[in-house]
Amino acid sequence: MNYRLSALMIVAAVFGSPAQGAGESNAASTVNGIKAPVAVKEVSAAVNAVGRVRPPAAATDTGSHVVLPVGKSLGEKATMHRYEKLRAGAVKTAQGWKVQDFASSFFNPNPEEITVTMRLVSDDPKFQFANGQAGTYTKIYKLRPMQGDTDNIYIGSLAFGKPEWPVATHTCFTGSVEFSSTKPFYYYFLRETEVGEAPDATDAYFAAWKAWTDEVPAGWDEDLKQFVFPYSNYWHNEKNWPVGWHSVLALKNNAEGPVTITLKHIPYYGGQFNPKNGQMTHYQEQVAEVVLQKGEMRNMKFQDLFGWATDQMSSMEGCLLVGLSPGAARTRITLHLLIVPNESGERLHDAFR
Repeated sequence: MNYRLSALMIVAAVFGSPAQGAGESNAASTVNGIKAPVAVKEVSAAVNAVGRVRPPAAATDTGSHVVLPVGKSLGEKATMHRYEKLRAGAVKTAQGWKVQDFASSFFNPNPEEITVTMRLVSDDPKFQFANGQAGTYTKIYKLRPMQGDTDNIYIGSLAFGKPEWPVATHTCFTGSVEFSSTKPFYYYFLRETEVGEAPDATDAYFAAWKAWTDEVPAGWDEDLKQFVFPYSNYWHNEKNWPVGWHSVLALKNNAEGPVTITLKHIPYYGGQFNPKNGQMTHYQEQVAEVVLQKGEMRNMKFQDLFGWATDQMSSMEGCLLVGLSPGAARTRITLHLLIVPNESGERLHDAFR
């Protein structure tokens, strides 16, 4: 995923840089899939068709890092989001390198631009960040109304150039991160990868992200009258990621009658490149409707929902807003958004070089 995986910077040269300028939760039904196996079990039959979420090791579990204010649930918007006991970077070993990383996604639900401040605090007050700051790293994000952004932490390869990510190549950060704003916003923690190991540090970085998978928590936004999933992803046929990722939405109608569900996808950046004619198409906001009958459960890949090509190169990250038909009780709808590894099928990568 480039997640905004670092590879995003490579494709950004083709597709452009990411967007910059960049109530009650659904906790009972949409939770972090790692901490709530019941949630995964409920949609497992549907998800089997595209790959089941694999529970990560405890050390990479979001629940072991998030610090929730009293009364808040994972996925809700807030003016502050904090995570602790984190690791991002590379450690030299006798066999080569071990790498872990994490990333971030933000969404601004407000009618005006907001400023989000990241504060990354190292356990070592002398730790040198990539921009020369020591001990504590700060960064400012400008998020336009109803738009978002994603960002990485570790510069996993010298080939990425000099992106504005805090942790330099061949160094390792441990500590905490905090994101704050004067207005509430949505934040999604792209959980820590499992450890990637390889003789080469760049290979270890890609190995760490290769099998990454997670469930994105949703929050109910009382102002928008919609559920907000602050992250989506479609990395497909990109030469640096032979597997890639895609987004799978699982819905179930627990109401006594049919419900119309409106799905609005907002891309933060990205596009599709057609190797046959050399044309590029930028992602745009899209809306789709799904009608679920009583008791019906359905799982949908975003490329099917929104008509995204499967035979082209794609890099995209964004978010999903979910609205319900008038009178529908949100507590009667079960929603799960899974980001899963996506086998690209026919390997087109050489055509993109």
